[in-house]
Amino acid sequence: MFAQEFRHSLRALQRSFGFALTAVLTLAIGIGTSTAMFMIVDSVLLQPLRYRDSGRLVAVWEQVQTLALGPIGPNPRHVDFWTKRSKTIESFALVQQASIGLSIPGADHPQLVGVVSASAELFNTLQVKPLLGHGFLPEQGLEARDSVAVLSYSLWQNSFGGDPQIIGKTVRLGEVSRQVVGVLPPQFHFPNRNALRAFQSKQTASHVPEPSIFVPVAFDWKGFSWNGEYGNWVALARLRTGVRMQTAQSELDAIEAQLVASIPTNERDSRPGALRAFLQPLQHAVVGEVSMGLWLLLAAVLGLLGIGCVNLANAQMARSLTRSREASVRAALGATRWSLVRSVLLENLILASAGGLLGVWFAQEALALLRLSSPVDLPRLAEVSLNGTVLLVSAGLMMGAAVLFSVLPALRVLRGDLQVSARATGSRQTAGLHRWLIGAQVFGCTVLLLVTGFFTKSLMQVMTQEKGFETEQVAVAQINISAQTYGSPKSRVALIDSIVANLREVPGVQVASFVSAMPLEGESWIESVRRDDRPTVQQPLMNLRWVGPGYFETMRHKLVAGRFFEERDRDAHSVILSEAQARSLWPDSSPIGGLLTTQGRQFTVIGVVADSRISSLKAPPTRTAYLHYRDRSGATLYFVARGVQQPSALVPEMRAAIWRHSPDLTIVRSMTLEEQVRESLATERFQTFVLMSFGGCALLLAMLGIYGILSYSVASHRQEIGIRMALGADRRQIYRDTLGEVFTPVFVGLGCGLIASLGLVMSLKRLIYGVKPFDPALLLAVSALFLVAAGVAGYLPARRAASVDPMEALRME
Repeated sequence: MFAQEFRHSLRALQRSFGFALTAVLTLAIGIGTSTAMFMIVDSVLLQPLRYRDSGRLVAVWEQVQTLALGPIGPNPRHVDFWTKRSKTIESFALVQQASIGLSIPGADHPQLVGVVSASAELFNTLQVKPLLGHGFLPEQGLEARDSVAVLSYSLWQNSFGGDPQIIGKTVRLGEVSRQVVGVLPPQFHFPNRNALRAFQSKQTASHVPEPSIFVPVAFDWKGFSWNGEYGNWVALARLRTGVRMQTAQSELDAIEAQLVASIPTNERDSRPGALRAFLQPLQHAVVGEVSMGLWLLLAAVLGLLGIGCVNLANAQMARSLTRSREASVRAALGATRWSLVRSVLLENLILASAGGLLGVWFAQEALALLRLSSPVDLPRLAEVSLNGTVLLVSAGLMMGAAVLFSVLPALRVLRGDLQVSARATGSRQTAGLHRWLIGAQVFGCTVLLLVTGFFTKSLMQVMTQEKGFETEQVAVAQINISAQTYGSPKSRVALIDSIVANLREVPGVQVASFVSAMPLEGESWIESVRRDDRPTVQQPLMNLRWVGPGYFETMRHKLVAGRFFEERDRDAHSVILSEAQARSLWPDSSPIGGLLTTQGRQFTVIGVVADSRISSLKAPPTRTAYLHYRDRSGATLYFVARGVQQPSALVPEMRAAIWRHSPDLTIVRSMTLEEQVRESLATERFQTFVLMSFGGCALLLAMLGIYGILSYSVASHRQEIGIRMALGADRRQIYRDTLGEVFTPVFVGLGCGLIASLGLVMSLKRLIYGVKPFDPALLLAVSALFLVAAGVAGYLPARRAASVDPMEALRME
């Protein structure tokens, strides 16, 4: 019996091939996007981290009242203090991520790889057993014994050909040779710095490759001050078995109080709450920043699938009327109502299954494309896979879709008179159902469109706001240097001078310079500053940036007072302040010539520049002090150049100019400043693009639904329209009444959608910048767009209704 009904359903769908193809493709897109998004949500947010007993892993942060930055990476000396006293935490590990050049035999330049510098307890804390060799041994955390490295599986395969004899061989990282002691298993993935960063507040992530090499660090705890070094390291910890996080937090609070009491008086901040440490589940630390955005996108695709199912339900309702004669014949031959309902359900199950299987394939291909060219650095992306949970959810979506667009046709069969249905042309009850379906479609579409509108307007606001600098015709490059070759300030200054000179010799380059931090990658080197003639006034915090002569001209910062850096400032202690910083220190007078102290040194103010969003486009301008680069220490250098040629043509010339100094220098990245702007907004651009795609699809589906319902209504009420026109109704009245059938549910759905959207946007306001949750212009724009779309969708059916020939309609049976 089932096989016979299955063959009958297949033949019925074959006769309606156009409808079947449309239904399968609609479901494939809806189920495919929903499956793909759930696959990401499941692997990134729901599945535990792939470490043994990962629920016991935590990140440990410190909050320093004087910095007013929220949670940041702790002082390493404080972590050593916790380690010696904690009874609830099994082990601590300190980690720091960067990028470094790996010398490959036969290559012209070093290969850029991500490096994780960590305390020797890292792999014990994560409880990871290497595939080959071993992890860090306790003695490798001591000086002169730390020249070892552990490779990731992908680096071992791609750069060393999976050499089984790799253990014991030497690799060259920067200027240091290290012995390979282990290779990690393929399923091991360490969080990228973009996911696990030392600044959890006011700090965007710097660009680093995926972690590929792990090296131990020999810590000299006495070399760290008690009150500093915040935000340079991340602390990971593993709780002891059976210990709850609240218990460990209480113990850590007590230890932190002991720590504050033991800090020397000249470094101690004795104010209550001046220094706090707190625990955070490691999984939340890794994925917490992206969780809201992923749930939003999943809700959007499920809404799109729902709108598609409503459309298919409408199409099935119309199709059930055209097949009513067939149903009557089958009923006359003995078919029961339940057998007819079973036939409807089977047809829709076939459609949903075909659409679902195609959708799962689509989801797999979309995931491969996302891995290949993801515009955002999504944490745990490498772990995303099609698993049993995802397949169950996909199967549930198939069954849910089949039931959803089968309900109304099935109810029609159960409630209707099959003998009358062969001659029926529609009913008030059916028309009412159609109006409810239109309202539901409009509601879902309005929510999607309005949320999309807020994200789009937010992105446009961020991209078009005043930056305080110009991005056109500028290229930037980042290089890493080794402490062995460029350990002294003199050697670093000589390197910078040489590269800047090379850049200025490039044909078409107007000006080039050095800066200590990549533009638009967050705040850096936050310090307090004191005006020397008012030492008792509260010391405000500021960002320090080291720059060279020509930097402000390259970026085209506006000079407010004084002058920019010149070559004569090389041997002087000069500083240039941002306007907000100058105003906070000298509110009633000119700062030019004034003296201030930071980092224990005195500087003379020589200039003031206009405030700029050089740290982030999504935050207010930061208070900044610019110092001459001769005082700059560190292993990462940034260069900027402005030219008359296209910046994309300038980028390779910058690389050549840098390597002209030394081909062994590791260029981490080089790009145009406009590309850096786009990269800094990659997450916002991706979310907005996806939402715009979903919103456009939802609007198109809603228009098709309105068109289909009105077309069905006109066809089923053709006689009634003919009679009305024969009794004197004119075309204008027919137009008005036909469109009125749609606009009533459209207005209801639109109003409910606007109200629901406002509540949703309020909950998403931390993802939206520069746009108020209640934006009348945006509300009117979305309403006008939908009303115009509804009018366009309803025009052709209304025109067809107004063109009915009364005599022809009256002759219809």
